[in-house]
Amino acid sequence: MPPEWNLFAALEHLGAEELRPRLHSLQAILARAPVPIAVAHDPACRFISANRALAALLRLPPDANISLTPPPGAQPLYRIQRGGRDLAPEELPMQYAIAHRTSVSNEIEMVRTDGTVIYVQNDVEPLYDTHGAIYGCVSVLVDLTARKLAEQALRDADRRKDEFLATLSHELRNPLAPIRTAVELMRIAGDPAIVEKARATTERQLQQLVRITDDLLDVARIAQDKIELRIERIDLRTVLQSAVEATRPAIDAQDHTLIVNLPGEPLWADGDAARLAQAFSNLLNNAAKYTDRGGRVDVTARTVDDRVAVSIADTGIGIPSDLMPRIFDMYAQGRNHRDRTQGGLGIGLTLARRLVELHGGRIEAASGGAGHGSRFTVTLRCAPANDRPEPERLRDEPPIAIARVLVAEDNPDAAEMMRLMLSIKGHDVRVAGDGVQAVELARTFVPHIAFLDIGMPRMDGYEAARLIREELGRQVMLVALTGWGQDEDKRRSRASGFDHHVTKPPEPEMLDRLIAQRLRVSS
Repeated sequence: MPPEWNLFAALEHLGAEELRPRLHSLQAILARAPVPIAVAHDPACRFISANRALAALLRLPPDANISLTPPPGAQPLYRIQRGGRDLAPEELPMQYAIAHRTSVSNEIEMVRTDGTVIYVQNDVEPLYDTHGAIYGCVSVLVDLTARKLAEQALRDADRRKDEFLATLSHELRNPLAPIRTAVELMRIAGDPAIVEKARATTERQLQQLVRITDDLLDVARIAQDKIELRIERIDLRTVLQSAVEATRPAIDAQDHTLIVNLPGEPLWADGDAARLAQAFSNLLNNAAKYTDRGGRVDVTARTVDDRVAVSIADTGIGIPSDLMPRIFDMYAQGRNHRDRTQGGLGIGLTLARRLVELHGGRIEAASGGAGHGSRFTVTLRCAPANDRPEPERLRDEPPIAIARVLVAEDNPDAAEMMRLMLSIKGHDVRVAGDGVQAVELARTFVPHIAFLDIGMPRMDGYEAARLIREELGRQVMLVALTGWGQDEDKRRSRASGFDHHVTKPPEPEMLDRLIAQRLRVSS
């Protein structure tokens, strides 16, 4: 059994003259120790000294008396709390250890004079003289602040995650409810007008689901820093008009007045028009949601030196001062206004800020507080003015010939709906339920175009595409039709031989364009 550790064993037989320098050395060691240490010099703890580490931790002079029960007329220089509550003098660790002649080990909070809090592990040992009387105590502390703040950050993140999942569930159910009702109406209604209204409702709500999904994908791209921009010379006025058109239904639904004030001259910038339109749309949607019915939304743009400043202001509920520092944080929403988040996940402002920053710009929020509206200002770098490039003319006309189309999809309902839609448009469509069947059908059917799901049984879409490409070469257009839409998924699709990567649900017009493109190549 190892001997009991005793720091002072070597001092027990020393005389006073020999002991004094040893004690001075020990005192110097304690003073310079990197661990915070406090020493009470009397049983009433009227005088407590701190070593350098503790004085620095408390931001006090090294010679300060750090007692919380100082002599009359002196004031404590900090406070000790537990769970946010100030401890009474008899509960203070050093005073308690002396009063009860016991060791104390606990966690406490030390509140500095400026109000900042230090979280520490505190261990106190009474000091006894040769007669067993207590003449003071020593306290050793371990700074737990970084750990406590990290734990609090994790708890906050977990709470925000739970709130986000609850909001996501709510936002998914919102469009699903009218879709379910519309489907039933289409089944039982005999009136074509009712069926058409149900169809239009289903299409609108489906677009809402697609938007939610796209926002979630963008959040993942932001988290992985994988958002890719297609930079070109753009006129920001056109981008803003696109954003206004996209959000006009939401603004009109609330009877808001929208005022757009843009200059007559182009506002040239180098950027990704679609991504910037997305950022401005998020700001406009935010203004529409958080403004009471019949409010006003103003969009203005102007050139300031070599920058373009775009401002979106509203007369809405404003931003409380406690929320302002977190307004661009992921999932940040005013808790009392969840009923206003129509189709919102609390990620719109985060996306807007990140997209603007990716363009080398900045976004700032301002508000007079609750009830005084909000203003978001986006600042982007100007580009030298030049002629606008001619927009690419898209040929959206429907195919003029019948195409052989292969659909590989392991969801029977999705496969059948796509088969029916393309068949009604006059195409010859074959359906495969897995990758193996898709390869076999491709050999005999020789499709013009093949839409392949990625996550199929027996053989995934990547391997099926590779084998079909080996078999048929470039005479078949291969389109990945999948729920996986990350940039890495698109790169893997290209490496497997796919010509295009389309995320579900596909727009019918997109399918028509791809088929038309393939048939034009054939002709």
